[in-house]
Amino acid sequence: MEILRRKYNKITVKKIWLIAVLILYSSLLKAQLTSHIYDDIDRLSTSPSPVVLRELETKEIQYATKANSLEEYTALLILQCNMGYYYRENGAYLKAIALYEKAWQNYRGRKIEHYDITEFCLKPLGNLYTISGDLTRAENTIKSYLFIAQQQNDTEQETAAILNLSVVYHNAGNFRMAARLLETQLSVSSLASEQKTSLLNNLAANYFALKQYDAVEKTLQKVSKTQPQIAFNLYRNAAQLAKAKGELSKAENYLDRAENELLTHSLSARELARIYVEKAELASLNHQYPKAKDLLFRALNFLLPQHRKHDKPTTEMLYAENVFISVFDAMAALQSEPEKSLEYYELSFHVSKLIRTQIITQEAALLQLAEDKNRSEKCIALLYDMYRDTGNPQYMERAFHYSENNKASILKKTDYRKSIAEAFPDDPLLSEVKKWSAQQEQLINKLVRAQLSGNIQGTKHYTEALNDTQLQLGALYKKAYLKYPSMINPDQKISLDSIRQLLRDDQACMVIYFSGKKQRFIFSVSSNSSEMYREDNTVETDNLIRAYLSLFEDPHSINNNPSDYAHKAHSLFNKLFPFPISEKKLIVVPDGLLSFIPIETLLTSKSESVSYKTMPFLLYRHQVSYLTSASFYHRASPPISGKKLLGIFPVFEGTPEALPYSLEEAQSIKALTEAAIITGKNATKSSFVQNAKNYGILHLSTHSSGGNFVVPPSIAFSDDTMLLHELYSLEFKPKLVVLSACETGIGKIQKGEGPISIARGFQYAGAKQLLFSLWKVNDRATAQLMTSFYRHCEKYGAATANRKAKTDYLADDKISNIKKSPYYWGAFVYYGNLQQKQTYTADYQYAIFAILIVTFAVLLIYLNRRKQQYSKSAKANQSISKKV
Repeated sequence: MEILRRKYNKITVKKIWLIAVLILYSSLLKAQLTSHIYDDIDRLSTSPSPVVLRELETKEIQYATKANSLEEYTALLILQCNMGYYYRENGAYLKAIALYEKAWQNYRGRKIEHYDITEFCLKPLGNLYTISGDLTRAENTIKSYLFIAQQQNDTEQETAAILNLSVVYHNAGNFRMAARLLETQLSVSSLASEQKTSLLNNLAANYFALKQYDAVEKTLQKVSKTQPQIAFNLYRNAAQLAKAKGELSKAENYLDRAENELLTHSLSARELARIYVEKAELASLNHQYPKAKDLLFRALNFLLPQHRKHDKPTTEMLYAENVFISVFDAMAALQSEPEKSLEYYELSFHVSKLIRTQIITQEAALLQLAEDKNRSEKCIALLYDMYRDTGNPQYMERAFHYSENNKASILKKTDYRKSIAEAFPDDPLLSEVKKWSAQQEQLINKLVRAQLSGNIQGTKHYTEALNDTQLQLGALYKKAYLKYPSMINPDQKISLDSIRQLLRDDQACMVIYFSGKKQRFIFSVSSNSSEMYREDNTVETDNLIRAYLSLFEDPHSINNNPSDYAHKAHSLFNKLFPFPISEKKLIVVPDGLLSFIPIETLLTSKSESVSYKTMPFLLYRHQVSYLTSASFYHRASPPISGKKLLGIFPVFEGTPEALPYSLEEAQSIKALTEAAIITGKNATKSSFVQNAKNYGILHLSTHSSGGNFVVPPSIAFSDDTMLLHELYSLEFKPKLVVLSACETGIGKIQKGEGPISIARGFQYAGAKQLLFSLWKVNDRATAQLMTSFYRHCEKYGAATANRKAKTDYLADDKISNIKKSPYYWGAFVYYGNLQQKQTYTADYQYAIFAILIVTFAVLLIYLNRRKQQYSKSAKANQSISKKV
């Protein structure tokens, strides 16, 4: 027993020694890893060359996989921030962003303390997002360290955040918001002199954008020139003011001084490039075109140090940098040959696509699209002139592509991304992208709600959560783009020839509008021809459009003066259709303010009648349907499965918002279709979300709002309101969505995308065909229209049913003439393909399939019997021949 005890003690001692050695070895390894990281940080600081940075790219990834202690993660954080700094200094912004994002994730994920994350990570990261055009993420990042500064009562860092935030708002075009922010911060008494001067400089830039030139001058007089960066901004703002006043030589002098400040104090190459672009603009105004070109090439040389002085760079040389766009747009304007101008504009479009590749929020992408549309107008104008001069239809085709690229750009990209996910349903990467994309939209929705309710803590919480989500989503998108490169910029070009073939099948014609700043272009396409038109005086037409829309703001305007309505309706028809409409079925692709015009309410000839029934509405001649983009013409639609229609009718009984005729609408739909109807208090937001995926038609009879510049569009349920971003987070595939509610097609118009409305939210979620309203509709008239719509829908499809519902309404002698005003019947427009019938249910498809199988079997039996008969006949013939 004693011998066994001694052996056991020896084994235990050996185990203890072994564990101790392992612990010591592990500690040494940890110390060694931390030491290696700090050695590399010192090496980078001593020799920040491209060679060292390339080596550290690999090492940083290795360190990230090996680190597992707080000390190691802290060392890794410092390395990541240092690498980000040197990449930023060398103009490698995308790499810098990637390193700073890793550092921020590391800091938050490991809960690292005692490190100034604001100064060394968040401030440069926010600025880089701003430079790269990702303004939404820039705003959220800056707000992150603004919250930290406010929590710590750090006025200096709070002011730095306000300064950077004002730049974001300025770049987004929110000049008043930026000015208010700066004015508020300038009232703080404890500001440092340098920061006060920077605030004044930024304030002057926003006053200038608002064209408040007196305020600019007064503000600039208060600015001190003690710091190089401040002096540079002062001279630059002064140059802008002088140029606005027409004092071009004075402006040039200020830009010379700004350039000198940059060269003397070694400020960024990017700022120098911007100065040369602004100097080139002045040279162009002075008709010094060779000088302007030379200045633009100097700007390029600073952005591309290896670039040959007067050569046009290739796309492979370019990277995501907004200054490139300014250079190429300016260079395009200086060309004497249209094709050379178009080549430079194409370089701008290429850089714009590179920038959008890095953007993961709709809001930031929309800002980039607005610039693209302004540039497209110039390209279309050049091609229109070339088409008129030569008659070559290829120029019209190219112009059409520029127009089409500015229609529903984000919707098309989202649609394509979803098609990739459907094609590869088992890919976990695409599943993660889908999950985190939905989470982003949900968090934006919660953030907006917190901001609207004044919930400060909620705003802080959701901002931080959104930052984390966007970092994760950004990393996932980078992986997805590597695996599926077509997701970056999907090639979804549709040609005029392919449209003509589709129109031939549908016996229809299409009219596509492009509304620019100065010109409106119209493409008229029929089964056998295409033509292009230009309207130069768009101000007159836009004023007419606004006047026409104002007639639908209340039910009385048209009835108070029918002759005024008739005059405007016919005048607008002549403006929008300067050519005969060749087919009864008319497909319209609107743009700008035209997105709010129901074309069928226009009058095709002059009318003195006060009886609406007899007015020559375009409705009587043509069946009108709409598309957000010609690319959506005949795109694949999912088959209806399960029950046919889900009806949501909150009714709001006993409230000021009650919709009494909504119940009548529900009963009629129930009688006409196979429907599941949810009414009253049961018509909750959650009941809609849970059931929407199971139905082919979604019908919502409720209240809705187009929103404003502060409050986003929304749609109401019995218990809550759904804001637009919550709708973006959903995904379903209905055959048809009917929005029997007010203003569901109304929203802020975004260039390159269209109205940001509730209807667009349903399109984003997956709807292919929609019926929605363009103003505040009448409850009773809507119930009558919807009853008639569903009576015809099963037989004729949604497009025809919408027209028949309106003509039935006008023909109904029980409805008074006053109630036959277009205000009552004209609001609902149909967006989608020309479907003759609704796609059959799954049960019906199975029945058809079974019939086909039976038919095929009968045919086989018949052929087999014929074969046997033929065989017998052949044998008989052989027997006869032998006898002979």
